[in-house]
Amino acid sequence: MQCGCHYSLRITDVEELPSDSVFAKFHCDHCGFSLGAEGSTKELDRVVPHTLWTDEALYQLSRLPPYLVPLVREEVEEFVSTREQRVVTFARVGSARNKGMVEWSPDAERRIDNVPSGIRAMARIELERTALDRGMPAVTVALMEEVKARYFGMATGRT
Repeated sequence: MQCGCHYSLRITDVEELPSDSVFAKFHCDHCGFSLGAEGSTKELDRVVPHTLWTDEALYQLSRLPPYLVPLVREEVEEFVSTREQRVVTFARVGSARNKGMVEWSPDAERRIDNVPSGIRAMARIELERTALDRGMPAVTVALMEEVKARYFGMATGRT
């Protein structure tokens, strides 16, 4: 991205927000202009020129034993690189550690068992795909409700 002074904007920081989105800060070293942008990690992946770790992901990395840090860092960066991602978030660290597999929360596991067997496999695949697309480490009941509302217009709480 270019600043109005025709110099490149440098990304200085990425913060994870509670709503599965991120806030990126950009700065022009030439004129001092700063800019912030909020969006999904997928949107930000397109404008970040190199692998960038959020503070939350770095904190998770720092809690590991020191001898594991370089190994896990390499594993995570390779994982996001193969998926053409550049922003390493807390959720993407979890996905990399799970080798791209999604876990299921106990409540979600019980709930999927109530889905008719004819569509259970399809529902499981769609839920796992959606969780992976969002960089979520697990399928939750909240995600199930969201997918159900999107496909069938049947979210709980409707009157």
